[in-house]
Amino acid sequence: MPRVLIVGDEAVNGISHVCNPKKTRVISFPGDTVSDLTQKVLSLTADQSDIESLVVHVGANDVAKQKSEILKKDFNILLKTLRMLKMKLFLSGPIPSPQWGDGKHSRLDMINKWLIKSCSASSVTFIHNLWIYWQRFHLFGRSGRNLNKHGIKLLTSIWDFF
Repeated sequence: MPRVLIVGDEAVNGISHVCNPKKTRVISFPGDTVSDLTQKVLSLTADQSDIESLVVHVGANDVAKQKSEILKKDFNILLKTLRMLKMKLFLSGPIPSPQWGDGKHSRLDMINKWLIKSCSASSVTFIHNLWIYWQRFHLFGRSGRNLNKHGIKLLTSIWDFF
């Protein structure tokens, strides 16, 4: 049974190819927002008693909507939900699309700074991805939305716990 569960939006697509399936299970929900994933996380972990660590990767779809205060509220609900779980918790911050301009970058930078504090207060380890992927076109596929194999390898090397 896997010890690490990774759930997230389309950014986690392809991660299962670089993970040991005996240790890690990856579940992707393309297009999901923070509130979508919050509704799913408890049921996903309910029947998985062997899970030691949960990695949640979500937020880029919300940042694209440009509603920062709603996003903060949604992340607070997610963090409150995560605190109910008895495992190591990680929140992997949104990865900026290479097409995003300065406005979305500024919004994402502000959200990340806020998440660093909020996760710390919630005993959730925050994984800061912003500067690793900002304007690094070579780490994304043709669509510019999903990571390519180099971007995925970089992400999983940052996580470095499975």
